[in-house]
Amino acid sequence: MVASTTKNTNIEPWRLQELTNILNSIEDDIAAAISAKQIMTGNDYCNIVLRSAGKAIVSMREIICLVSCGYPDGALSISRNLYEQLIILAFFESKHQDQDFQNYVEDYGIDYDIQRYKALIYECENCLQNSERITELKEELAKVKRTAHNSTGRGTYWWAGCSTFANLTNSVIESMQEQNVQFFLHRLHLHYKRACVALHASCIGNTLRLGSNPDFAGIDTTPTEKGHALPLWFATISLGYILGVTFSMLELEYEHYEQSLNELSTFYDNKEKD
Repeated sequence: MVASTTKNTNIEPWRLQELTNILNSIEDDIAAAISAKQIMTGNDYCNIVLRSAGKAIVSMREIICLVSCGYPDGALSISRNLYEQLIILAFFESKHQDQDFQNYVEDYGIDYDIQRYKALIYECENCLQNSERITELKEELAKVKRTAHNSTGRGTYWWAGCSTFANLTNSVIESMQEQNVQFFLHRLHLHYKRACVALHASCIGNTLRLGSNPDFAGIDTTPTEKGHALPLWFATISLGYILGVTFSMLELEYEHYEQSLNELSTFYDNKEKD
C-alpha cells in the first residue's frame, strides 16, 4: 500500500473549471425559471424533473471534486446516479402520451412514503422495539399502498411495473425506435456496470482502479492524473439528457448548453480512446 497525498492537479487538463462555469449558469437559469413560473412543490411530473436535475447537478459537482483531487473510481461510482436519473426520465418521457401517465407520476411519489414507512418500521422493530408504534406504522404503510395504481410488491421500481433497475433499463431501451439510440444506451449501461464494480466491495472492486499501473500488484492509494475520462464522459452524457428534459419542461433555450456539454463529452470520449 502506498501512502496518499491529496492535491488539486487535474482542474485544467480535464477542463473542470469550464464544466463548473456551465453548471453555475445552468443552475441560475433553472432557479430564475422556477421563480418566474412560480412553481410549487407537488406530486407532479415537473417536480420529478426538477428533483432529477437538482440531484444531477449535485452529483456532477461531487464528481468534479473527486476528479480534481485524483480519484476517478470515486467519480465513476457517483456517475451511476446521473445515469439512473437519465433512465428514470427516459421512462417517463416514453410514457408521456399514455393515458395512464399520471398514474406513473403519482406512484413515483407514493414510493417516497413507502420507503419512509419501511425505514421507520425497521427502526421500531430492531432499534426501539416499540410494538405499539410498529402496529401504527404498518397500518399507515398499508393505507399508502392501497392508493397506488400499480402493484407495490414487484420490487424497487414497482411504480414503473419493473422489479429491478435492469428491468427498467431494458424497457426503456426497447421503447426506443432507432437502433443507434438503443446501441448508445447499451454502451452507457456497460459503463454503469463498470461503475457498480467501482462502488461495491466485491473481489474485483477491491483491486480495480482507473488510471492505476496494471503491473502493480497492490493498491496504490495515491491520487492519479489518469483514468478520469470515463467518469467525466459518462456523467456529462447523462447530465446532458437530464438537462435537456429540464429545459424543455421550463420552456428555456437549451441549444447553447447542449453544444457546450456535447463538446466536452466529445473531448472526454477522445481522451478515453487515447
